[in-house]
Amino acid sequence: MVDVFTDWTRRLRASDEKALDELMHQMHPVLLRYATHMVGDRDAAYDILQEAFITIWGNRDTLDADKSLKALLYRIVYTRSLNHKRMKRREQDAHSALATENSPEQASLAEQVDAQRLGEMMHRWIAELPPRRQEAFRLSRFEGLSHQEIATVMNLSAQTVTKHIQQALQFLRDQLKTYQAMGEGQ
Repeated sequence: MVDVFTDWTRRLRASDEKALDELMHQMHPVLLRYATHMVGDRDAAYDILQEAFITIWGNRDTLDADKSLKALLYRIVYTRSLNHKRMKRREQDAHSALATENSPEQASLAEQVDAQRLGEMMHRWIAELPPRRQEAFRLSRFEGLSHQEIATVMNLSAQTVTKHIQQALQFLRDQLKTYQAMGEGQ
């Protein structure tokens, strides 16, 4: 006996719009709760679900009946929810940076140049990390994901993620020490 999700997958692959309607009717309430819990905003959760179902329909030719359509939907909603949270965090950071930038305690021009040069060096050093270590580090430090979230995204254990981030930080500390030593020698 074929389960309903496998049937929907096969029907979606055949461009059956009724299958999409049935899938949406069945999964919308539970996915809406999930997305709302993730992003804390019901309106944003509605948008995320709409994008998820559009993604399913747009990629219907690639759906695999042997893989869980339900899990795929949750994965899409999860990923889009994380993207939404990141975007919100960046907007908040940009507003905070603007407020700080306009404060009377602005750094001197020399300090700004030094900070900019160090920032460029840090980005260069991060780019030198092995790809998986670099990805874990970027997700942690630039995207603000927890180790468990990174583990889910990268399909690793949380311990492996922690190890990647610790090794990345040690590498960056070593590079910074070398950079500072070179600056003192000039």
